[in-house]
Amino acid sequence: MENVQKEKLITPRVVIADDHDLFRQILQLTLEEAGMEIVGIAATGRQAIDAVMEHKPDLVILDIVMPEMDGLAALSVLKYLAPEIPVILITAAVDPLYLARAGELGAAGYYTKGVKSKELISGILAILRGERTQITSQKTKDPLPPAMPGFVFPKEEPKPPEGEELTEQESLILSLIAMGLDNQSILDKLHISKNTLKTHTRNIFSKLNVSDRTQAAIWAIQNGYGVSISQTLEVNGSE
Repeated sequence: MENVQKEKLITPRVVIADDHDLFRQILQLTLEEAGMEIVGIAATGRQAIDAVMEHKPDLVILDIVMPEMDGLAALSVLKYLAPEIPVILITAAVDPLYLARAGELGAAGYYTKGVKSKELISGILAILRGERTQITSQKTKDPLPPAMPGFVFPKEEPKPPEGEELTEQESLILSLIAMGLDNQSILDKLHISKNTLKTHTRNIFSKLNVSDRTQAAIWAIQNGYGVSISQTLEVNGSE
């Protein structure tokens, strides 16, 4: 059994699903050069599921945006049909909502398509060993939450920041940011002025010790602020 496990680490069997031919080919070449075997190629979520069930790979890499069935939907099906197979999601840009949903569905990792080859390979091997890895935003180079397993959408009550606590209005705005709403959508929903929103946002960044909306949204998702927002909006009667 020990020899079998060692062999699987030496030659991992991978299924790749991405609807962009060029990126799929580059990814395949990158993984093969790292000593991995590509046992299945797919361009849609449905094809990915078929390939996984046919080949039973050691790892699956899914693009999030694909025709017929997107990566998140395919992930949900795969975790039901083959929960033992780790799945990595890869996408063009960090999206807090995708990241949260990926963790909730049981993804093993989440990377942007700008990730360096060495970083991706290292992450894949760590996931195959059952270890936690670190996801990095290619835009900011700041660390994002640890890759799954271990990063799941919080179910508990929102946790206040370690420093000065957020006001009720700041908490609501942070939750909306975590949901992916832009400034105009937040203004329309809360009926506040641009200057008021700007002030609240600046205070949020300061209290959370972050520098942009993506970092704030990631913090919010990790600490439960995206969970209670629907209830908050129901209570307030917002659309």
